[in-house]
Amino acid sequence: MSPHPKKCFYLFLSLFCISLCLSHFNQTRSLAYVPHSAPKKKPVHVLVVSSWRSGSSFLGQIFNHHDDVFYLFEPGHSLWMKLRNESSELLHFPLRDLLRSLFTCDVSPLHQYLPKGGKRISDLGFFAESRALCTPPFCSAFIPSEGYDRQKCFHRCRTTLLDKMAEACKTYSHVVMKTVRIFDLSVLLPLFQDPTLDLRVLHLVRDPRAIAVSRTYFDLRIDDKIVLKNEGNKNITISRIMEKICRSQVDINNVAKAAKVLQGRYMAIRHEDLSNEPLEYVKKIFNFSGLHLTKDLEQWLYNVTHEEVADRDGIMAFSKTSSELVQKWRTAPDFNFVKQIQENCKEAMDLFGYRPARSKKEQHDMTVDLVNKEWSLK
Repeated sequence: MSPHPKKCFYLFLSLFCISLCLSHFNQTRSLAYVPHSAPKKKPVHVLVVSSWRSGSSFLGQIFNHHDDVFYLFEPGHSLWMKLRNESSELLHFPLRDLLRSLFTCDVSPLHQYLPKGGKRISDLGFFAESRALCTPPFCSAFIPSEGYDRQKCFHRCRTTLLDKMAEACKTYSHVVMKTVRIFDLSVLLPLFQDPTLDLRVLHLVRDPRAIAVSRTYFDLRIDDKIVLKNEGNKNITISRIMEKICRSQVDINNVAKAAKVLQGRYMAIRHEDLSNEPLEYVKKIFNFSGLHLTKDLEQWLYNVTHEEVADRDGIMAFSKTSSELVQKWRTAPDFNFVKQIQENCKEAMDLFGYRPARSKKEQHDMTVDLVNKEWSLK
């Protein structure tokens, strides 16, 4: 005997209502961690290209705090340390191939550059700088209520197998990496013709004088030898390093403007603009990258750019009054050093809108603006 049509209708209606309630419950339950699923569209790939001490770590952390981003901090570091006797020019090619593999979530090339073959994630330097490597699906030791914490990540997630990174990477809609080891953008042009990639380059520049002053506080001897390998690295000075860095930043911009394949896929931005108006410029950066700015990320951005907070985890501090930080270099006592950098980096300063200080007095006078506000994104 077949069921009565009216009873079938009410049974179907009841089941439909139950389904709606369950769906609503799943969408409105507590803010616990919700696992990523594989993106439906082809992922977007963003490469932040910059130089040492230019604020690229801060920009990287802005991407890193977005829920849709799989971020890697300086993947070229391990390659340079492994092949430290080679020149930066030669290392462009294995670095390009490594970036291409990592953008497609293939981590296998890392094994040849990491200590002991790179079995565990702890063999990858700075892995805790990546939130995606500190949370599921990569790290099961993550505790949602504690949020993203570098120190806890380093201790809890360090034994996770490196190869697990590949599957975790595939669950994000955006893969972002930053590097200070690209001096010739033309080497990367084949990647823009790769149909598996949707690659965009974000070129971060900073006042060369600020970079030079900041470099005096950091030991970059290994990197500097690689940078000057083809130019005779017996007499390594900050002035010589800055001359090559500035020349490369100009070259990167020139290649980007000349290459048709880069139209709409290249953006230049100054660290000073990002620091002085973080919200406005992050919106522009995210629009270029195909990302939306969430309320939580907007609040985090305000917190780390408007207050001075001690670096509680001892790895890298980001919470500072950013608009004041960009002027710190001007208190440097040696005007002759600043003058030398201005001479070596004149073309870069003109291109990116940095005005020279004509005297020590002008350098120290904060009412004299040495950053051209009329400069615009290219």
